[in-house]
Amino acid sequence: MKIVLLIILVLNISLLSKDLNPSLKEIESMPSSISKDYFIWRFLQEKKTTKKEALSAYRLIKRENSRLKKAIRKKVGYVPIKKKSSTKKRDSKNFIIYPSTAGKKRYRSLKKLRRLYRKIKKQGKYSDVLQVFTANSPFKELKKLPIKTQLYILNKTPSKYYKRYFNHPFTKKEVEKFSKERAFNKTIFKIVTTHKLQKAKKSLLFDSNVNNLDFESNFLLAMNAIEFKKINYAINFLTIARTKTDKQSQYDQVDFWLYLVTNYNGFLDRLMKSSQINIYTLRARDILKKSYPKVVRPILKDVKIKDFNITDPIDWEKIKIAMKKNPNELNELAERYKSAETVGVYSFLKEKASKYKTPYYPLPYPDAMKNFKTKRKAILYAIARQESRFVPASISTSYAVGMMQIMPFLIKSLTKKRHNKMDLNEIFDPRVAISYANQHMDYLTSWLYHPLFIAYAYNGGIGFTKNRLRRKHLFKKGRYEPYLSMELIDYRESREYGKKVLANYVIYLNLLGIPTKISPLLDILDKPSKTDRFRRK
Repeated sequence: MKIVLLIILVLNISLLSKDLNPSLKEIESMPSSISKDYFIWRFLQEKKTTKKEALSAYRLIKRENSRLKKAIRKKVGYVPIKKKSSTKKRDSKNFIIYPSTAGKKRYRSLKKLRRLYRKIKKQGKYSDVLQVFTANSPFKELKKLPIKTQLYILNKTPSKYYKRYFNHPFTKKEVEKFSKERAFNKTIFKIVTTHKLQKAKKSLLFDSNVNNLDFESNFLLAMNAIEFKKINYAINFLTIARTKTDKQSQYDQVDFWLYLVTNYNGFLDRLMKSSQINIYTLRARDILKKSYPKVVRPILKDVKIKDFNITDPIDWEKIKIAMKKNPNELNELAERYKSAETVGVYSFLKEKASKYKTPYYPLPYPDAMKNFKTKRKAILYAIARQESRFVPASISTSYAVGMMQIMPFLIKSLTKKRHNKMDLNEIFDPRVAISYANQHMDYLTSWLYHPLFIAYAYNGGIGFTKNRLRRKHLFKKGRYEPYLSMELIDYRESREYGKKVLANYVIYLNLLGIPTKISPLLDILDKPSKTDRFRRK
């Protein structure tokens, strides 16, 4: 029986590799999408692809990225210029140097940077960036520039140089002017999530009944106020933040923090009524000693779906097109994919049809995990749900591929360790994806023992996670910990990803037969011996 299954799997993979390496004609017929771009990227790398074919394919891309540029440059020797929709002309007298580059050059040699500035001025050119970074006091010089230029420089300067040159307070008038600019949202993010910018952070303590800032900025201003123990400011910003969103998950985030700073149980009652499952609603239920909400775990029969290949990204793109065309018929569309093999697609459509008020937590492809320990199954399911909603043919904008959204360079590395050869397209087989993710998980769990930190590493990389864990201001003891640290992770994607995977993990442990509450997992985040090998014990 095992031999028969192995033969079937090998046949499926060989067919997959053949079917998913399309010709130029087949690429031309694909709908414009990231999936099409992915196949163009693969097509450009094939030895048999001619330069003429490569250029024709490149004209069809939807979104340029570094991978496509590298592939076309290698094939034809240059990157074709795409027509830009913008009619804005560049100022020929403006010497383009990025704040990150100027900051680095000043750090290494101020004399050389000033020499460069004198040289471009002799050429009749100017540079706002060099004007700032060659000054004796860059911050004072910055204030002489227009507001938009100030914010551009502040937002594009890396944290290392920001700490060195711009860690100074803004006046109330400056903050008021900044607040009218959209770019100030980025500045707030940089200041609040960067440690040791105390002077700049203190400037962000201000009264504001109404402002033009977005949800995240108001929320982060509340976190900043909490760090300075200015609770009234925090309550004010949290209240404003709640008016800046229509997302239930963000209402939950605000309500949880309002509970933390006021101890008013009315906010917990709000969280109990939420349709969302997240760390805030689960923790609220723990505090009130209430059971967790019921979730839908679809158990479907193994029915063959006609004209649909779960391993073909273009078939998945066609479903997404159908979703956009008929947004009110998602339940009917879901019924077409009511099968054990397509349970991911079915669950995704059903949850979307409910406007995410009914949570679906499928447990697909159990045969691929039958020999795994329960906690390993739970973390893999938790990650897969967040990465792809269990859609095997998923492709991200950065070309992370498959149900487990593994990056091509990592697939290559994992394949090499197996002493094996594998076409990248084979990862669209969900069972292959699970096998590779499990292999990667062996490495991650050798360093990290907590699902939150494992999630950070899966998303942002092990180096990113190590760096954050070794920062002494994060995941320490404190009244608002570990929640404050979780909100101050300075990479948005990993920050939100980690919180979602942690909630998923708790639900999946319960579904898999291990009764689990989220609170004990939150309570140990300041205890390195129980969470990771990177911090001092």
